[in-house]
This record gives sequence, structure tokens and C-alpha cells, in this order.
Amino acid sequence: MKFVDEAVIDIAAGHGGAGCVSFRREKFIPFGGPNGGDGGRGGSVWMVADPNINTLIDYRYTRRFEAKNGEPGRGSDQFGAAGDDIVLRVPVGTVVTDVDTGEQVVELLVPHEQVLVLKGGDGGFGNLHFKTSTNRAPRQKTPGWPGEAKKVRLELRVLADVGLLGMPNAGKSTLIAAVSNARPKIADYPFTTLHPNLGVVRLGPERSFVIADIPGLIEGAAEGAGLGHQFLRHLQRTRLLLHIVDLAPFDDADPVKQARAIVAELKKYDPKLHAKPRWLVLNKLDMVPDDDRATRVSEFVRRFRWKGPVFEISALTREGLQPLMDAIWQHVAAGQVKVAEADLRFDRDEGAP
Repeated sequence: MKFVDEAVIDIAAGHGGAGCVSFRREKFIPFGGPNGGDGGRGGSVWMVADPNINTLIDYRYTRRFEAKNGEPGRGSDQFGAAGDDIVLRVPVGTVVTDVDTGEQVVELLVPHEQVLVLKGGDGGFGNLHFKTSTNRAPRQKTPGWPGEAKKVRLELRVLADVGLLGMPNAGKSTLIAAVSNARPKIADYPFTTLHPNLGVVRLGPERSFVIADIPGLIEGAAEGAGLGHQFLRHLQRTRLLLHIVDLAPFDDADPVKQARAIVAELKKYDPKLHAKPRWLVLNKLDMVPDDDRATRVSEFVRRFRWKGPVFEISALTREGLQPLMDAIWQHVAAGQVKVAEADLRFDRDEGAP
């Protein structure tokens, strides 16, 4: 299935039905009263966060969704039927934004969460509604109210605890494949990853977290160069960023210069994303001679002026992965909010019998 994480669609709620002007006409009843019914309510537009959907592909080709209009009122005290609502199912983590105003309409973060996006128009009043003791034969009616309509942008931001950040071919896909059940495409050329990949890391009972891998960033990504800038939104909900650095690049590039370029692009894109906790992970140490490894690592940290945590790994040989995963779990678990379940045996007043 093709991965689609952004779509622009038109949605419209149904219009309310018009009221009816009618009078009772039967044999031997020369002056029947008003019996025109009200119009029906228009259908509304709802959105539901469906955990079984992981892409917005359904909204790539179908771009307009309209709810049914309410039926008009009729005589004999018959009210119009309400229009059917429509329910749009989107992945968990979808952000809905009004294209015209730029305001965020809703953010669906909870599985099976159902939110009213557009309200259908109310039905108009028939002349039965205007009958009073002094106005015995009203001829007034009102039209139905129009339903709301908007052009919205759907953006999928995946929900992950840890995000991988780095240049193309830094080894992000190899890392996520080594520690989780994800199986991304891995090759020896840049931009092998074309869309985000999610992997679940399980360290033991009730010890698991989710890692997100996005396409690699290059210099100028904030201005649209490369692919990674299109998917940086997927890192905005993560609790921790792992900056993967290729310590043995095949093109003899300067790893420090590449790492600084990544940090600069991150700051240009979103200062809040730049301020997230970030760890430095030096990868591909299996390609560095053992006697030169410590020198190269210390030289990189000194030139990069890095003061945070540093991890030395080889995703290919799985060297150093277990300490890294244990440290990530401790960081993620420390940020989790634990809700204590109330014990019904003691959830009562002390004076109660």
C-alpha cells in the first residue's frame, strides 16, 4: 500500500430542509388549522481515529465528502427526515487544519475517538410552528439553515516515543531493523527510505517503546531540498531524538560538518523540535579500526562541541545496541504518566457503613 501522510479534501455538512405551509382540508371541516411540518436537520460530518488505518490513501483520490440534506416538511403534521451523517475514518495521530484560515480544527490522538467536525444545518419551521391563539391561520415558514463547509488539510503525524534523525545512509534503517520488528528497505545508496517506518522495541514484559525512522535530511532541507523535510512532522510528538552519525562515510565527507548541517536544518524547521531531548549515536564503528576508535570518537565530540549523552554502536553487528535500548527505555519510562487505579474496597467515606 502506498504511504500517504497528507491530503486536502472538501467536506460539507447537509443543509436543513425547508418548512411547509399547509392547512388541514377534510370533508365537513371547512376551517382546518395549519398542519405544515418542520424541515429535517442536515447530516453532520464526524471523524473517527481508527487504529486499524495507518495511511491517508483513502483521501488521495476521493476529494469531496458531503452529508445528506434534510428533507422538507410536508402537510398532515409530517416533519422532514433528518439527513444521514457521514463518518470519515482517519489514522490515529491525524491533524485536521482549515486551509483558508490556517486554524487547527481537531487533533485525533486517542484510538476510537469520535469528533464532530461540521454540524448539519437545522431544519426550517413550518406554519404549524407559528400557530398561536391570535394567529390561527399562519402562512409563515422559514427555509432550512445551510450546513457548514470547509476545505481541510489532513496531516498524519505518527505517534512514536523515539525518532531517528540523520543524513542519508547514516544507518537509521539498519538500526530500526536490528532492534525492532520493522523491515525497511536497506541499500547502499542515499534516500533508500522514502516514507517513515515504525518499529516496536520489546525489551521485556511491559517494557516496550516505538521508534520512528524518517528519510534522511540534507543541507537545505528546510527550503525543500531532499525528502526528509516532508516527514519532519512525524518527529514532533516524539519524546527523544537520536541523532545518528556515520563515523565512517564512504565518500570521505566530514561527519562533523554533516552533523552540524542536520542540527541547523532542524532549528530552521521548528525551534520546538530542535529543543527536544537529543542524544548522539555514533554508528558504523565496525568500519573503524579498534586502535583508532577511541581517538576518532573523542575528536568528533570535541569538534562537534557536544555536551549530551553519546553512544557508540554498530547497527550492522549489533554492537552497543543493548545499552542504548536500555537507556532509551529508562528515559521513556521516566516521562510516562502512571495513573493509579482506584481500589473500590477503600473508595468510600470513613464514616460510611
